[in-house]
Amino acid sequence: MAGASVIATGVSVVAGGEASAAPKTDVGLSCGSANPLAWAPRFTWRINAGSGEALPPGGSKLVPALLLSGDNSLPNPPAGLLPSIGPNWYGTRVVIDWNNTTTKKSGRAVSDTNALVQKPSIPVNRAFTGKGRVNFTATIETGGAFWWLNTQRAVCRGSVDIVEWTGP
Repeated sequence: MAGASVIATGVSVVAGGEASAAPKTDVGLSCGSANPLAWAPRFTWRINAGSGEALPPGGSKLVPALLLSGDNSLPNPPAGLLPSIGPNWYGTRVVIDWNNTTTKKSGRAVSDTNALVQKPSIPVNRAFTGKGRVNFTATIETGGAFWWLNTQRAVCRGSVDIVEWTGP
């Protein structure tokens, strides 16, 4: 499993010449995966992890959360009905283990799953980490047709600052 590459934290200069680190509210990661389909090639996940907001279960308002999105290096399937009859089907699930170094809380979030898609993708996910610096490990589980069938795992690690959105 390949290591993650991380976008560097920005530094800004404020009045008076003082330097302050800007919050790193998103990070780009890359991690490799074997293909669950024996005849298909290895591929690379390109993940964006960022501070966002989501509605917690039973909640009535959006709260700060760690959100993942992304794509991979596999080619897009051809358009049309005939290719959808072929043998290239995937399913994906994401498990996020996180540690908020500001609040000292940690936890695990498990994404929704997708199945029977011709190109694996990152399913809907959210980790309710609270505000602060969050170190995380995202394990992307890809299987043939369903995430649990010949599961191959890609592991991306990173850190991001989860902040409350204040609006435009």
